[in-house]
Amino acid sequence: MDNFQLRFAGTGGQGMMLIGDLMAYYYGIIDNKQIVLLKSYGPEARGGACRSELIVDEEECYPAVTCPDLLLAMSEQSYHLYTEDIDENTIILVDSDLVKDADETHPNTYKVPMTAIAKETTGKTICANIVALGVMTKLLKIDPEDMLGVLKTKLPARILDINLKAFQAGYEVQS
Repeated sequence: MDNFQLRFAGTGGQGMMLIGDLMAYYYGIIDNKQIVLLKSYGPEARGGACRSELIVDEEECYPAVTCPDLLLAMSEQSYHLYTEDIDENTIILVDSDLVKDADETHPNTYKVPMTAIAKETTGKTICANIVALGVMTKLLKIDPEDMLGVLKTKLPARILDINLKAFQAGYEVQS
């Protein structure tokens, strides 16, 4: 793997920083790669655009995403703000219930109702980020057992079971 760049975008409170932390742990600890994790928050605590970006490489890497290989967009606002530097090879994963204007002509767009799946599976929409993690694990061909290990290591026991259900539901989505 040469330089691989990921961007996780949404609004404050959707767990995009947690997704960045979990993926950074996977690539840096489990996969033993060099990583750079960047986080950007809007001025609002909740409701404003936010993103976390992860650069993965075999060697030291430039500390900024120049063209994401994968973009997760969990809100309409974040989709429009953070698609400026994508190309035809970028995998775009959007929450289809929250991002209505995703470019239908882009060859690698995946529209998944992650918030609805989280609500249906766990009873909580807050788990949509972990549903997204399950979908990304499948799209990126990450061993799901490795990612389950990350969740078991990084998440508190009191929320682990519900998040394991959300992850499994995301992983099982037909993409």
